[in-house]
Amino acid sequence: MIDRFKRAHAFILAALLLAGCQADEPTSVLVLGKEGVPPATWAGPQSGVLPAFKESAFKYRKPLEISDDGRFMKLPYNELVDINQRDEVPVRKVRSFYIQPLPKGIEKELEYEAGGTKHLYRAMGALDGGSKLTMIYIHGRGGNRDWGFDDERFGGNFNRLKNMMLKAGGAYVAPDFSDFEGKGLAEIKALVAKYRTLTTGKLVVSCGSLGNAHCWALASDPQASKQIDGFIVLAGFPDTRFLSSPILKSGGRKVPLVIAHGSWDPDFDYKPMVDFYQQVRAKAPNYPIRFLLFDTGRHGAPVRMIDWRDTLNWIASL
Repeated sequence: MIDRFKRAHAFILAALLLAGCQADEPTSVLVLGKEGVPPATWAGPQSGVLPAFKESAFKYRKPLEISDDGRFMKLPYNELVDINQRDEVPVRKVRSFYIQPLPKGIEKELEYEAGGTKHLYRAMGALDGGSKLTMIYIHGRGGNRDWGFDDERFGGNFNRLKNMMLKAGGAYVAPDFSDFEGKGLAEIKALVAKYRTLTTGKLVVSCGSLGNAHCWALASDPQASKQIDGFIVLAGFPDTRFLSSPILKSGGRKVPLVIAHGSWDPDFDYKPMVDFYQQVRAKAPNYPIRFLLFDTGRHGAPVRMIDWRDTLNWIASL
């Protein structure tokens, strides 16, 4: 009798502790499909211009939720697996299995000019013309051109991107710029214009964290938005200017948008981004938009976890 009492007491105490822990954790989000339609299934990484490369190491694990006719996916993320097991030094240095260094001389340190100011940028691939797919990566606060070319940080995800771009005959660019306001925007616009003329395929701009300010400003710019074929917003924040931008207007040029966020992001909460996603869906039901929510992921999770092949091949297919 005493043993049963002790076990019952321990069970109740554990349940109360668990409830208390759960109350302090961010809740999961569920975006319902159209008129209660059962969630779609995910067919796996999309094929296209980017070839498979280290697929088993980087493709998404089985989604936790798929809804809104497949536009919204909640994806598994586990810090113990996706950082502690993947990295030799957590966050700083990925294990060698996840990277393949590019041949010497492939990566370039170049210079571009805008408004009389010169800036350095990192670049690789088909830089002299004929790029089959070009991506420009805009770093966030405290970053620089090296972030998007760092093989060992971010779980080796940028190394995978570079290898796929090289094999696909694409180009990849990561610039320095003055700020996240008007001057920096003018510089990014100049770089976009430069690589638009050197790209025969799609040109995509991907922005991380505070760099999202430039993605939203580019999307709202009548001239720049015509030169860009896709946006990728990583761990960012919404901007309602997009709702009245040229690319969202009825009959306008539809530029695919991918939003990726961690559900435990302490810097930018995911809920305003979900609300924004739903506003876009309500205003333009057929607009090409995707939302990737990494369950329990923090601020760096989207950069580390996004499947560049699946994302860029989806954008290139539209």
